[in-house]
Amino acid sequence: MWLADRVAPDGMVVATDLDTTVLEGLSHPNLEVRVHDVLEDDLAVGEFDLVHLRLVLGWLGDRRAALRRLVGVLKPGGWLVAEDLDFASAVPDPRMGAQRCARFERIVEAHHAVIAERHGYDPGYGRRLAGDVEAAGLADSGCLGRASMWRGGEPGGEIWRLSLEQLRDGIVDSGLLDAADADAAIELCADPGFSSLSPIMMAAWGRRPL
Repeated sequence: MWLADRVAPDGMVVATDLDTTVLEGLSHPNLEVRVHDVLEDDLAVGEFDLVHLRLVLGWLGDRRAALRRLVGVLKPGGWLVAEDLDFASAVPDPRMGAQRCARFERIVEAHHAVIAERHGYDPGYGRRLAGDVEAAGLADSGCLGRASMWRGGEPGGEIWRLSLEQLRDGIVDSGLLDAADADAAIELCADPGFSSLSPIMMAAWGRRPL
């Protein structure tokens, strides 16, 4: 919606995903919502001034192919901006105490294993992102990362809690944690005393040569 307001009245924004449920309530004359597979479905070649991806590439089987396709839909001089996570920084605040820190560290390790093995996600993809953007043939490329403290009862702690709840059965089935340990770690993320450094959100960008 921010982009649609930004390009009004003459520009257009196309928002795409495999599942557009969260976009169904949006209405803007400059916004088109489209169900779209970035690895299979076509977009108009050379049509866009900007392509922005957030938390997409890390889940794809062929990330470089996706980037090549998306570079192709940019106008000459158009920009691509991609954002993805690197979990290298996802460590607990030592002020929580040794026992709770160890509990969080164990479930984070299990989280990484399950998303990698079952969902094909690389928890360290953020550090690869800039290189993949450069390899796609973009000029004037750059990269920046940001992190913050995530606390229980706040949005960051809720992100961890919801993510771990979704993966809970897979974590237990894998044998990495038993059910009691997994549930205790999930509850910890909602505790106001919980605090951890967030994953790094890496942003990489580049311009299609003229």
